[in-house]
Amino acid sequence: MTQDISGNALASIGATHGYCFDGDSVQINAELNFADAALGAASHWALQLWSSASAFPAGQLAGVKVAELAVYPAAGYQSLTATVAAMPPAGTDEQDMALALVFWGENGLPSVADLAVYPVAESFVQPKLAGNVTCALADGMATLKVDAIENPRAEDNLSGTLALEVWALDEPYAGGSWQGIPVASMILGVLGGGNALTDCNFVVPAAAPEGPGVLTLMLREWGPAGYVTRDYCNLSLEAPAKSKAKPKAAAKEKVAKEKAPKAKAEPKPVTEESKAAAKAAKAPVAKGVAVNAASEAELLAVKGLSAAVTKAIIAGRPYASFDDLAKVKGVGPKLLVKLRDELAL
Repeated sequence: MTQDISGNALASIGATHGYCFDGDSVQINAELNFADAALGAASHWALQLWSSASAFPAGQLAGVKVAELAVYPAAGYQSLTATVAAMPPAGTDEQDMALALVFWGENGLPSVADLAVYPVAESFVQPKLAGNVTCALADGMATLKVDAIENPRAEDNLSGTLALEVWALDEPYAGGSWQGIPVASMILGVLGGGNALTDCNFVVPAAAPEGPGVLTLMLREWGPAGYVTRDYCNLSLEAPAKSKAKPKAAAKEKVAKEKAPKAKAEPKPVTEESKAAAKAAKAPVAKGVAVNAASEAELLAVKGLSAAVTKAIIAGRPYASFDDLAKVKGVGPKLLVKLRDELAL
């Protein structure tokens, strides 16, 4: 069973349709129905397979386009079956899947004629990052630390050549295409199915990115379409402090002040107010991981947060109030109550 959540007078997806993945390719089959008006209403048509970590809005596409199959419409009933290249979404989250019938009109912009959402989420088995992930930049070098890099595929399924790439992005990466500045990279080699690289600690040359922004570590795999992102981790990137040159006159004045004898400060009287201020200064700082600024590693250390929920929280930042976390996939009422004692805005 599927649920069609969009419709268009020009064309529709029939009752029979589906998809089947085989590595980085996917077979798509669908029954289509075209009205006579569809033949001259668009420059071209296509079937697109989409994945999304959250539900599809009514009649709209969301998430990552996984595959596309060109369609040449004919009035009435049409049946298609073809295998095309696929670009599975990066990450380990379960993905909602949808098949879209799309057309391009005179304005050159795509429109959705019909959208069929599949009721069962898809899990992609591909190389992944596991545990804590950190990246430190200093003196033109990047230090990458990963608890484990795993290939969860079958034992006889050797990975393609794996690589780690660090990118500086304007926004947190959430799969699909991106634009940013390359910071560092290194080749890992191949990894057998069921095997893992553990306690990874790599030091590689790096470019210094300008902040603020997001530093993203991507696990990439070589395949028929080149390197494909299989998993990723978003880390915070602060803007480097910029020192301002001071005028020479100001520098001389500073030297003169330093050479001048310093007057001894008169001891301040001890009052009840000063005692209270000193006591407040020694009070312990309130604990709590800052949900809008914490790294993925810091959030993973919070009891009750899985890797999938942590990535969803990072992707949804910033949060105006603590109750906004209830909108994150995987954060239910019970978990939200527990997180109030562990997180802070």
